[in-house]
Amino acid sequence: MKTILKNVQIKAVNSWLPSNSLEMLSLGSLYGEFEVNTIMKATGVNRVRIANKDMTSADMCRKAAEALFEQECIGREEIDGLVFVSQTPDYILPATSILLQEKLMLSKDTVCIDIHYGCSGYIYGLFQASLWVSSGACKNVLVLSGDTTSRMINPNDKSLRMVFGDCGTSTLVSKGSDLIGFHIQSDGSGSDRLIVPAGGFRLPCSEETSVLEWDEDHNGRTKNDLFMDGIAIFNFAISQVHKNINTLIEYMEWNKADVGFYALHQANDFMVNYVRKKLKISADIAPTNVSNFGNTGPASIPLLFSDLCPAEYNLKKVIMCGFGVGLSWGSVAANLSNTHFYQPINK
Repeated sequence: MKTILKNVQIKAVNSWLPSNSLEMLSLGSLYGEFEVNTIMKATGVNRVRIANKDMTSADMCRKAAEALFEQECIGREEIDGLVFVSQTPDYILPATSILLQEKLMLSKDTVCIDIHYGCSGYIYGLFQASLWVSSGACKNVLVLSGDTTSRMINPNDKSLRMVFGDCGTSTLVSKGSDLIGFHIQSDGSGSDRLIVPAGGFRLPCSEETSVLEWDEDHNGRTKNDLFMDGIAIFNFAISQVHKNINTLIEYMEWNKADVGFYALHQANDFMVNYVRKKLKISADIAPTNVSNFGNTGPASIPLLFSDLCPAEYNLKKVIMCGFGVGLSWGSVAANLSNTHFYQPINK
């Protein structure tokens, strides 16, 4: 799917981080120092943030939204749309976006929707919000994206525990005069490459799904835990992501040399570096920040903006790209030269 929507502006972006930090080097006694250093060198992740047990992704996103109201001096009554993007909702039902409408004290005329996506989720959140704004249905939409991925990872699974972190973000999409372009793709044949096998209605949690199993790399997990085929996801990313981005740039009729910033999903250093090579772009305009935060799923792109507050970049032509679970991947082309970026909050 490719489309260009009119009269949309991404007005502001911020993020909220848990105060708890897990240092990868602290896991040496558990997994072995050599193994830990090898994984750190490959992923570029030195530490991640971990939410308290009583804090959900909705709680983190709510804190980000509350801060955004103050930072942007926008009234709650001005918000008429709310999109919650997460794979770790508060409940199976009701929708978490509905709960956030009440907790944020938004108008009862606010349209709310949950999007159950991971690493490509921010792209879908922006798409949904932009549709509402471009159509004239809404004037100001909050896109709240975040995950507590750490809750889905078995402590015995070093391959994932040393990569994924928790974060909540808030993005304000408003009526404006800019164009915003999208290119979104899906491939369900790869759904088993990144999955929590049990816990839904297809395979409910049980004693059988709770049995700890070990793979050939000595990672332990149950069927209730997150599983990722890292090699398959890597091969997917380096074969498809650059094509998706280049197609969008061509569709927008942009000169690739004029793109001033690429906000790529922060999967890990190794993967982002390969995508950059495929795109033939430098790290100067496609930076990473996985070192301090790891892979934060649907929060990784807005966290990148919030962390860098990239005022020194040319943001008139920006590409954002998310890719992962589904398999699902997509890109956004937008003018962010007037967007307000606020540094991460953790208090």
